[in-house]
Amino acid sequence: MIPQETIDEIFAVAKLEEVIGEFVNLKQKGANYVGLCPFHDEKTPSFYVSPVKEIFKCFGCGKAGNVVRFLMDHEKMSYPDALRYLAKKYRIEIEEDNTEEAQKERDEISSLHIVLSFAEDFYHDYLLNTDEGKRIGLEYLKNRGISSETINKFKIGFSSAERNSFSKAAIKKKFNEKHLIAAGLSIKTHDGQLIDRFRERVIFPIHSVAGRAIGFGGRILKKNPKEAKYINSPETKVYNKSQILYGLDLAKDMIRKRSEVFLVEGYTDVVALSQAGVGNVVASLGTSLTEQHTKLIKKYTDNLIFIFDGDEAGTKASLRGIDIALKNELNVKAISLPEGEDPDSFSKKNNPQELKIFIDENAEDFIFFKTKLLFDKEKDDPIKKADALRNIVKSIAFIPNHISRSIYIKNLGRKLDIDEETLYTELDRILLSKQKDEIKRAKFKSKRDEKDKISLNEKFSIQTSEEQEKGIVKLLILYGSNEYEEGISVAEKIIEHVKESEWKNPLYLEIFNDYINYYNNNNKYPEINHYLINTNIQFQDFATSFVTIKNELSQNWKTRYGKSI
Repeated sequence: MIPQETIDEIFAVAKLEEVIGEFVNLKQKGANYVGLCPFHDEKTPSFYVSPVKEIFKCFGCGKAGNVVRFLMDHEKMSYPDALRYLAKKYRIEIEEDNTEEAQKERDEISSLHIVLSFAEDFYHDYLLNTDEGKRIGLEYLKNRGISSETINKFKIGFSSAERNSFSKAAIKKKFNEKHLIAAGLSIKTHDGQLIDRFRERVIFPIHSVAGRAIGFGGRILKKNPKEAKYINSPETKVYNKSQILYGLDLAKDMIRKRSEVFLVEGYTDVVALSQAGVGNVVASLGTSLTEQHTKLIKKYTDNLIFIFDGDEAGTKASLRGIDIALKNELNVKAISLPEGEDPDSFSKKNNPQELKIFIDENAEDFIFFKTKLLFDKEKDDPIKKADALRNIVKSIAFIPNHISRSIYIKNLGRKLDIDEETLYTELDRILLSKQKDEIKRAKFKSKRDEKDKISLNEKFSIQTSEEQEKGIVKLLILYGSNEYEEGISVAEKIIEHVKESEWKNPLYLEIFNDYINYYNNNNKYPEINHYLINTNIQFQDFATSFVTIKNELSQNWKTRYGKSI
């Protein structure tokens, strides 16, 4: 358990806007900060952060809470782990019980994070401090031009050729076998033996945005046609590759600073470009760009630049990612490396200055990139030329903003010397087809929503006693210490009338009793902050449900008129 005085210190020191700003692109608006909600899809910001009230609240989906609650919901941390994360960030020492019994009390997700962190340290140490690691893994990395600084920065490691080297070490450290399997680190054979998933491979840890190890990628060094060049952690409760971008934890600050991000294919591409000075680079972990990836990128920038290998066939296969990025309103550019090159090899052949010049000179708007790739090469084949043109217009159709679409149509017409009307005709055909599909989906959704609406109307047709109980505890929290009449507080008056009542909602009764107990123990009534930072998550949810942070008066108004609403 973390001592209460340490918890109080963590809440006192942690800056809400600073912590949330690591995950959400926030812009200041008066006394608050505003950004796109990380908990639901939206195009207009409705996510507000109030440093004064020390809470966040989304007026779109209703998510709300304090700094710890944000980490719990966004990063899937347990309450203790969120406190530990903040303590580490703000250099607050925690003295707590780290016995085996205490670890068993943590929930499964927390246990997975613990064993994954152990694995990260184990593989990194094995690379740097064992004969096998140095002779095979470290030698390979050095030959690839990866420096010691970069190895430490990305915490690259190495796994032994022994079939259960890691699993034995983890079991020896008292880690639970089921957590090793659930984290994707160990595999149980048909005869009951526990073996390592990663063997004799260079290990690349995959981190969450907060920098926590959530999975691994392993590259084989020996040529073996029976084994895959790369193997990755399976999907787990803490790792979903469609929602993770490799290197984002290290790149996010540079992405914000430069207001753009480069997207590459794999681990070594990120590592090599980062070492060459391109710090704002991430990879989609061998999978095509997903909707979740684009939403993650938009938290930090609206500008995405694809860097494609110098392999035309592979580039064409990856073009779907451009359409997904356009659909989610990212400004898209692309770079094609010289034939036979990938970001890793190309960065080794050019110094940082040459690399920067190449990127600046070759980053093209997606229209020109796709035209060069698809259209220019088919000049002698009318049918293929028409197909290529439709492909390019189809990408434009993914752009939601009609003004932006018009600009791209004009640019395409000028580029190819094609009449705009022809392009608009094709664009309208594609948009009409999309519209028909959306109408079908909308009709289905409308029928479902109508059923929900009827259900809600029935639910709220009368005020229930639970709603009255909710109003009582809300009055206590907000106004209990106020004076009702001379010598009598609002809380005294309310408690006098309802203390003998039978309560219908157990949560509201629990809050009511907590309110009275707090007064008895402290000789004062608790204020709302007692509930906002309470270890009881239900107390937090209740308190944040009626805290308003969106429509606050500016400090200028308060100064000028000396009053508030």
